[in-house]
Parts: sequence; structure tokens; C-alpha cells
Amino acid sequence: MRRTSSSNLQRAAAPRVLSLVDFSLAIKEPSRMPSASVPTTQTTIPAHLVRRLREHGVEHGFGIVGDYALRLFGAFENAGLPMLVTSDEQGAGFAADAYARLRGLGVAGCTYSVGGLKLANATANAYAEQVPLLIVSGAPGIAEQSTNALLHHRIKDFDTQSNVYRQLTVAHAVLNTPITAAAEIDRVIAAILENQRPGYLEIPRDLVHTLIPSSPNPIPRIPPKVDHAKLAAAVVDVVQLLKNTPTAVILNGVMVARRNLAKPLLSLAEHLGIPVATSPMAKGVFPERHPLALGVYQGAVSPPAVVATVENAEVILSLGVLPTDLNFGGFTAHINPTHLVDCSDSSVSVGLRTYLNVPLTAFLPALVAALAQGQDAPLPLPHVQPQFAPTPNTPIHVERLIAAIAAKMDSRHGLIVDPGDSLFASVELPVPQWALSSAYYATMGYAVPAALGAGKADPLRRPVVIVGDGAFAMTGIEAAWAAYHGVFPIIIVLDNSGYGTQRPMLDGPFNNLPKLAAELLPAVFGNGQGWLASTEDQLEVALSEAFASSTLAIVRAIIPKGSISSALSRLTEALGKRV
Repeated sequence: MRRTSSSNLQRAAAPRVLSLVDFSLAIKEPSRMPSASVPTTQTTIPAHLVRRLREHGVEHGFGIVGDYALRLFGAFENAGLPMLVTSDEQGAGFAADAYARLRGLGVAGCTYSVGGLKLANATANAYAEQVPLLIVSGAPGIAEQSTNALLHHRIKDFDTQSNVYRQLTVAHAVLNTPITAAAEIDRVIAAILENQRPGYLEIPRDLVHTLIPSSPNPIPRIPPKVDHAKLAAAVVDVVQLLKNTPTAVILNGVMVARRNLAKPLLSLAEHLGIPVATSPMAKGVFPERHPLALGVYQGAVSPPAVVATVENAEVILSLGVLPTDLNFGGFTAHINPTHLVDCSDSSVSVGLRTYLNVPLTAFLPALVAALAQGQDAPLPLPHVQPQFAPTPNTPIHVERLIAAIAAKMDSRHGLIVDPGDSLFASVELPVPQWALSSAYYATMGYAVPAALGAGKADPLRRPVVIVGDGAFAMTGIEAAWAAYHGVFPIIIVLDNSGYGTQRPMLDGPFNNLPKLAAELLPAVFGNGQGWLASTEDQLEVALSEAFASSTLAIVRAIIPKGSISSALSRLTEALGKRV
């Protein structure tokens, strides 16, 4: 991958540095929602909830019904929110998670306990990775609960499930009081959007059709707390720093995506000619085939050239990067804190100076505005389009599989990868559009069900899924449900005979798996086509036909046991030096 010249920043027109007073005057107080009272109307809990969801771009939900949720799902359907069924509740959660990452909000529905607790892992994933996901659960009716009967699905007390979700969500409500139900729905959704974390609503089944008061006002949005004097000072500080440094790199983080800041990021990079590296959680937020794209920076996992460019930069402008172990390659990153400008969801730190109450949502647009004058820097030469020339009768190794996939992907595709070597290897796959993964919580089985949600959220792009044989065994059957709902992903199963990511750490029979002929599943599903590839030339034929197809496509690529990606090799070596 081509790297930008370290002198790009110097070639950019010198930005005009605003004084602290100038910039303070340029920043306006955020407007707030008017609080004028509006007469309430009569509605139902599902109708009000669906209206709120549609106001925020939600057109589909995902879930599995049960008797405690039958009325609820029926009311959702009647109100214009189809709940797309999946094979398992966890799959519904992963589908809704992917939908939320691309649309800004997602919803998963379930029945009480047996469904809700299956959704717990997907909710935990959304909390850890800051995904705005709403869980809606049916529940026994108020009258039923009042008798304290041993109803089916009950565990301990009737509030056991809601207590579990208190630990997994940023906002939570049991809608057992009609007069406050609409306000509680609004409160939970507002908290989800404000914090970019999941929320939970539980609806007793005998209240589904009960009339409730509802206001036609939109949900009030709470703007982040901003100290405008500190914002102005932080902007002046960073502008001066960028002006005086010969080398700088932008490190793009996931909060750029969550806060819808991809456009300001692109503007900043192009104006200054600063190369952009991305963290694993933010893969695809900055177009990775853009001339300024460096690729993924993940500590020792990344190619040495990317590591050197980032770690040797005199200024590293980190935008919304979460400091997780996987984001930094098991903490194998070596970034000098005095070279770091760390812009988080709530503050900006410039070296050893910290500006509190300066959130990324305010700082990045303000920085772009402060640097707006002057000509854009010249861009380096475009990246070379990925190519793959198969070697006949040669076994498929992981890095060659990634190269073959990269050569087929274009702007018509999005990428979804499962944890493990699929994730590590994809560090070197430059995606032209979005990419999704469980890159911090690292829950296996995410990618295949996520394809359904991604395909519904962005119907213009076909999901390309890279998944290991172990993760595919967990949730691969969700491919049938994706096809059933009109989403036809290209699924590449990296079959390395077990849990290949674990083997370099400690091998044993616990890493072995039975063989699963994934390529035969489309025949079982009655939908799609499958391919088996053991050599590079077979892989080329299989991928060419799969990418040209218009139905569900499953390619099982046989990887020699023990073959791991260069990225995983680098990580294993770096971690081994610590022992």
C-alpha cells in the first residue's frame, strides 16, 4: 500500500491561526429544543414506539416471537415495523447491531426470559462497542404477575430479566404504567442516542393495546456539555501544533462513525494532506482506497510500514479511538504520549494538557473551520487497485485468501468479518466502503447474522462476510434467514480445521472441530450456491462466480492447518517477547 509523503503537511497552504479571542467569538451556543407544551394524543405503546423508531430511520426490526410477545409483534407489524425473524435471538441481536451501525439505531425484539437472555450476549457486544441498539421484550401481563404464579419462562422473580438488562444497557424501563409509558420510551431512546449504547424496554402483554397519552413533539435531544472557552483554546493549540510540525498522522477511531463525523474527517485530511490510519473498530469509516489512506494501525498486528509511519509521526491526531487491547494489538502499540493529540467523546488532550468538556462532536468541526482558509494540499498518487494472480495447484494461505477477496471487492460491497484470524488478516484488506466487526468485544458468530442487518440497512451494497469455520458453526445457519429476507451475502468460510487463532498460543484437542461442508448448505436451504476451494486457482474460480452471482453464495476455502496470517504472526511474536 502506498504511503503518503511526510512532507504533505508542509506542502499544504499554511492555515491561518485564530487567536483565542477570535475563535471564542466564532463559536455559538448550541440551540436547544423549545419546550412549549403541545396537547397530547391517544395512542398505544407499540404505535408510539414505532413512530419514534421511524423518526430515526428504523424501517425493520429483528427478532423471534413467543407467546408473551405475540400481541407486541402483531402491533409492530400493523404499525409499519416488520420484525424480521432469524434462526435464533442472538442472531437477531447481531443483525440489529449491524443495522444500527449503518443507520444510527437498531431494534431487536424477543419474548420473555428464554428469548431475552439469549439476546444478552448481543446486547453486551453493543454496549462494549458503543452501538445504539434497542432491545424490546414482551413479558407476562400485569394481571398474571399479580398472582405470583409459576408461569412458564419465569426464572426467579418476574423482574429477573429486567435486572439482568440493567447491567447491559445505558437506559432501562418496564412499561407497566400507561400514563408514563410514552415518556419512558422517549427517555430510553434519547439515552441510547446520546450515549451510543443499548437500551431496554419491557412491555407486559396485557398493556399492548391499552391507550396511552402521547405527545407529537420529537424526542428532545440533549446536546453534549461543551466548555466553549476550552474548546477555543484546544483548537488554537492543535492548529498551532499542526502548523509547526513536518509530519503528522490522523488516527481514525470508531466514535467518528458513531457521531457521524466521517465528512469532517475527510475534509480535514484532504485540506492538510495528512495521511489517515484507522483503528480496527473504525475500519471503513475513512475510505481505505483513498490516496491518503494508510490502512489499519493495530500495533504489532499491522504491517511494519504502517507502524513506522504512525509511531514516528511528530503529531498523532487521534480522533475518537477507544483505547482497547485489540485496537492496539494487545497493547503492542508504541505511541509517545507527548506526540499525541487524543480527542475523545468528552475531552481533548494535547500532549500533557487536557481540555475537559470538549467533545469530539464539537472539536472536529471547529478544527476544520479554523483550518478552512488556504488551498488544499496536493494528494499523493492513488493506491493501486488490488490484484490477484492465482498460482495453480497451490494451497490457499490466509494472506492469499485476503488478496483474492480484495481484488473482487468494489464500491458495490461492504465487508463484515468475524473475530479471529479473519479479523487480523483483514487488516491488510483495503475496503472501498463500510466494514463491520466485533473488533473489541470479539464475540464469535457475529458476522453471518450481521449480514442480514447490514443488507437491510444498506440495500445498495452486498455484504461480503469472512468467517472462520468455528464461528460459522455457531451461527452460519443464519445465512438461510438472510436469503429468506432478500439479502444475499457472499460468505467466505476460512476453514483451517478448528480454532486456528488459538493454536499459536496453546494447541490441544480443544481447538479441533468436526468438518462442516458449508458449501453444501445452500442445497439444504433451497437457496443459493456453494463452492469448495482447496487451491488458489479453484479459489479464483469460486470467488469470480460467487461475486457474479445474485443469490446466497458460500465459498469454503481450505486453509492448511497451522497456516496463519502475517498479522497474527506479528502479534504472536510481539506478545511472545513479553514472556
